[in-house]
Amino acid sequence: MSTKFTRNSINSIFPSFLLKLCFFLLLSFLCVCKKESASPEKNLPAEEAGKLAQTKPNIIWIVIDSLRGDIIGQYHVTPNLDLFAKEGIQFDYHLVNAAWTRPSTLVFFTGKYASANPVNFWDYPTTKSEVDAFYRSEKKPLPKVLKEFQYNTVMVGNNPFLTDKFGLGVDVGFDSLYDFSNYSEDTKKITKKTMEVLEDVSSKGSPFFLFLNYNDPHKPYTPPSGFTNRIQTKEILDERKLNYLGEVAFVDEELGKVFADLKAKNLWDNSLILITADHGEVMHASHAISPFTGTNTYYGHGQDLFLENIHVPLLIKLPHSERQKTVKAMTRSIDLYPTILDYAELPIPKSINGLSLRPIIEGTETTKRTYYGETRFTQGYGEGKEFLLQRSYRFHELGKFWQGSVGNEFYLYFDTSKDPNQISPIRINQMASIGELKLDAKLEKKIQRFWKQIRSMEPKLPLYHLWIRPNPLQKETEIQIKVQSGIIRLAKYPNTVVVEEKGKVINIQTKDSQPFQISFEVYPDVSFPEFQVWFGKRQVSKSDIHIGYFGVSMSACSKDCDLLYESQSIRPIIHPETKVHFWKEGGQKKSYESKQELGTDALDILKKQGYVQ
Repeated sequence: MSTKFTRNSINSIFPSFLLKLCFFLLLSFLCVCKKESASPEKNLPAEEAGKLAQTKPNIIWIVIDSLRGDIIGQYHVTPNLDLFAKEGIQFDYHLVNAAWTRPSTLVFFTGKYASANPVNFWDYPTTKSEVDAFYRSEKKPLPKVLKEFQYNTVMVGNNPFLTDKFGLGVDVGFDSLYDFSNYSEDTKKITKKTMEVLEDVSSKGSPFFLFLNYNDPHKPYTPPSGFTNRIQTKEILDERKLNYLGEVAFVDEELGKVFADLKAKNLWDNSLILITADHGEVMHASHAISPFTGTNTYYGHGQDLFLENIHVPLLIKLPHSERQKTVKAMTRSIDLYPTILDYAELPIPKSINGLSLRPIIEGTETTKRTYYGETRFTQGYGEGKEFLLQRSYRFHELGKFWQGSVGNEFYLYFDTSKDPNQISPIRINQMASIGELKLDAKLEKKIQRFWKQIRSMEPKLPLYHLWIRPNPLQKETEIQIKVQSGIIRLAKYPNTVVVEEKGKVINIQTKDSQPFQISFEVYPDVSFPEFQVWFGKRQVSKSDIHIGYFGVSMSACSKDCDLLYESQSIRPIIHPETKVHFWKEGGQKKSYESKQELGTDALDILKKQGYVQ
C-alpha cells in the first residue's frame, strides 16, 4: 500500500507514526508466532509424514453436479449408485451449505461456510483482491493438507472454479488438475482420464487423493441416445426432467466403469470413497421464480435455499470395511472435510465449521446437528425439518447485477414435516413486527431464536466509530454520515442526539457539550463511509480529525489510506486536544470497487457449462 502524506504534515507525523507502526506490526507478529507455536496442527517433518503416509487409505471424492437428493434409488436410472449405497453408508438427509458450484466446492475443501472465505458467492468473476485474500487467509485447503502427508492429489472433471486462470475461481492446491470445462461431451473424456490417472497413481507407493467431478446432469440436459429409455416411473415427466434423468443414467453408467477399474487395480478395498453433489436442482413449479432474487430458476439452482436446492445424496464406503448403514439424521457439506481427515487419522484444524461424521457412523453422536446456509440473496438456518430463510443483502457485491440499493428483507418459515415441498410458508416481513401475526407463543419464540442463530453464525460486519468533543463555544453540533452504496445502520449512540436516518445518509444533531461516540455499520460492507462534522456553522477541517489506532491526521493521507483507519478491537488513545476521532473495528479489508465484466474466455466456458445462456 502506498500512502501519500502532505508536505506540511510529513515532518511532524512520520517519525512518531513509523515508530508506532513498527511496534504495532511487531506485536502482531509475536502474537501470530505464539499462536503458531501453540498449534497442534503444525506440519510434521517430511520423514515422519512419509512414514505416516504409508499406512493411509486412498481417498476418492466423487461429485455429480446438480444431482438432487431424491434421485438415487428412484426411476431405475442409478443401478451402480444403488448397489454402492446398499453396500456402504447412505445418508438420507444430507444438506449442502451453499447452492451453486463455486461456493459449494470451497465449502468442500475448507470445511467452512462460504462467507468464511473472501471469494464472493454473488457473481461469477473473482477479483484479484479476492483471490489474493484467499491465498493469504486459507492455509489449509484439503488438497494442501493431504500433500503435507505425502498424498498425491489429482482433480479430474469439469469445474472451472478450481483454477485461478480464467478469473472464475482459486487454486486449492492439487498436484495435477485435468479440467474439461471447455470441452463438449466431457463425461466420457472425464472417465477416460480418470482411468489413466488411476493407472498412474496405482504404480506409486504413496496414497492418493482423487477428486472426480462430473458436470452431468447439469444444464443443458443433453443425454446420449437411449438413456432416457431406462427411466421407469408412473410420474408424468416433462421433457426437461426426462432429459435430466437421462443424464443421470449416463453418469451412473460411467461411474460403473470407474468402480470396475478401481476393483481391477486392487484399489477399492483400501480406499475411502465418498459420493455427493454440490447442489440440487429446482423442479417444483412453485419455486420457478425465486422469491429471494426474482430470477427464473426453474430447472436451475443457486437462487434460494429450498430443500430441492440443498438436499443432495451422500454415499460413503469406508476403507477396509463392509459397514452398511442408513443414516436418517441431518448432515452437512461442511462435515465432509473433517470426516476425510478423521478416517485418514490426520489432525483436523480447529478453525473449521464442520464436524466429522464418524460419531454418526459409529453410533456415538449425542447431539443433533443444525444447518446454516448462504447463497445469492438468501441466508438460512434449520433444525431438524424446520427452516427459516431470509432474503438478505448481507453478502452482496457491487457489479452489473447489483448497483447498491437495499430493499426489504423478509423471512419465510417452513416446517417440512408438514409442508415437504415448501409451498406454504409463514412470511414475516419485519422480525420486529412478528407479534402482529399472532402466532403460537412457542412458534414465535422459535422463529426469533432461528433469526438470532442466523445473526450469530454470519461473519460480523466492520464497526465504525466516530468520537466527537463538542466546541464549548458553540451551542450545536451537527454530523452527516453517508455512503455511496448500501445503507448505514446505527449500532450505538447517546440519547442526547437527534437522528434522521435516510438509508445512505444519516443526519445527527445535538446540543450536548460533553464528548460522545457514535457507532455504526455499513450494510453490506461495500462502501467506505464519508462524514462531515459542524460545530455551529463551522465545519471541522480534516487536519482536526484523527483516524485509526495511531490517531493520524486525516489530512496526512490522500490515497490508499484503508490501513490507517484500522484499530482492530483496540480502542485508540484519544489525545486531550482531539476534536474528532474516527476508526474502524473488525472485518476483512474490502477493495470498495465494482467487479469487472466477465471476459470472453470465461463467458465461453460458462456458456458451454450451462452456467450462463
